[in-house]
Amino acid sequence: MQEIFKKVPLFSGLNNDEIDAVIAITTIHNVRKNNIIVQEGDAGNAMFILLCGSVKISYYAPDGRELILSLLEEGSFFGEMSLLDKQPRSATVTTLESVKIAQIRSRDFERLLLKQPALSLKLLCEVVSRLRRTSLILERISTMDVPHRLYSYLQDYCERFGKEKSASQCIVRLPTHQLIADQLSTSRETISRAMSSLKKESIITTTSTRSVCIDTDAIDTLLFAIQ
Repeated sequence: MQEIFKKVPLFSGLNNDEIDAVIAITTIHNVRKNNIIVQEGDAGNAMFILLCGSVKISYYAPDGRELILSLLEEGSFFGEMSLLDKQPRSATVTTLESVKIAQIRSRDFERLLLKQPALSLKLLCEVVSRLRRTSLILERISTMDVPHRLYSYLQDYCERFGKEKSASQCIVRLPTHQLIADQLSTSRETISRAMSSLKKESIITTTSTRSVCIDTDAIDTLLFAIQ
């Protein structure tokens, strides 16, 4: 369990004793695919660390449409906002596959931050990063056509979750076309056509059943081309 927690960026600067102290206040859960972990509007009494698998963060518009704010993968955390501002959950978190999560309850979380000030700084940096990412999503939707929204999305996704194959190539497991479409406020068919075009140009090539190789230099060129 120590090795698993050391891979979580929030805890990467802790020594073994400090990691053990974190493990001692966590409860491990296995959650199946398509299950809700956090429900928008509920009281927040715990935060969660994603040890394995992936989740989506979303909320529902008044007309019932699901708006996906972000996707999180192994090493990410969520649920911290309600613990910090004591407000109800601001979004719903749903599993995209079977996941393993570590739960830290509110009172233990607060004690942990007081004992480990460095964690508070890392937490703050991540919260700010997510706010910036949300602003970027809104900017994409309001100012870019769909292809450029997709190029920007692929660029950001490679930076967050990709593994560098070379200076200009990134290996990454992309979400489904429907999930990408939901985040970019367009249709699955539109995203599928745009992705097919990138594959025809060999900007995206399939490496396995779940991963692709993306030419990041080509994506950058497309992104900054005149719309």
